[in-house]
Amino acid sequence: MESLSDYESYTKKALENFSAQDAARRYLLFDAVKDFEIKRVLDVGCGAGQELLPFIERTDSFCVGIDIAEKLGNVTNIVFAGQARAAFVRSEGEKMPFADESFEVVMCRVALPYMNNRQTIAEVSRILRPGGVFLLKTHAPLFYFGMIRQRLKTFNPKFLAYPLICLAAGLWHLLTGKQLQKGFWQGKETFQTRLYLEKEFAKNNMEIEGVLPDHNRQTPSYFVVKKALPTLFLIAQFLSDFGFAT
Repeated sequence: MESLSDYESYTKKALENFSAQDAARRYLLFDAVKDFEIKRVLDVGCGAGQELLPFIERTDSFCVGIDIAEKLGNVTNIVFAGQARAAFVRSEGEKMPFADESFEVVMCRVALPYMNNRQTIAEVSRILRPGGVFLLKTHAPLFYFGMIRQRLKTFNPKFLAYPLICLAAGLWHLLTGKQLQKGFWQGKETFQTRLYLEKEFAKNNMEIEGVLPDHNRQTPSYFVVKKALPTLFLIAQFLSDFGFAT
């Protein structure tokens, strides 16, 4: 359990790092969707909420951040003090307190590895409007191999164990479709492959349409769109709702 001072320190550092970046990096996510009509934006696993700042600055959209951190409200309400177009809610990504089709843009920047992937992707699809965009950054297996190479230099078995554990959890998930999240595995990361993501997106009427400028082999960044439902499906759903057999 983090203390308020620890979370304040993390928030301050995250915002300082974000501010120190060049404009291209700070506005990377905004630039990816700037031509869309955006009324509401959600950041899943928002941390300090820094990725919402460009949307506050350059649009009239209402921005929401969710995170499981206990001190989320204490810190972000100070950082965004007086900002009527921002709100922060303590929530899990697997079960979000929002109505269906509430957002035009949903962001999730390296938070999915800590969540139940299948449940979170389904929730994102549920709250995202047809034609809406999901801006996702993940950890690929190569991220943990890179961590292993770096940590081999320390000769510290404890530091080396963590990426190995994450690789084991990701491999189990990949082979069985089941995510290890209880007991020892609680809070451990799970990697995502593009093939896995494409399968889960297809189940939820979403599709990868491209990659973002910060895409790389260790931490891929995807531009994902929720497809509009086919007209025939909508007609069938309408008839079903009114008791007509289809």
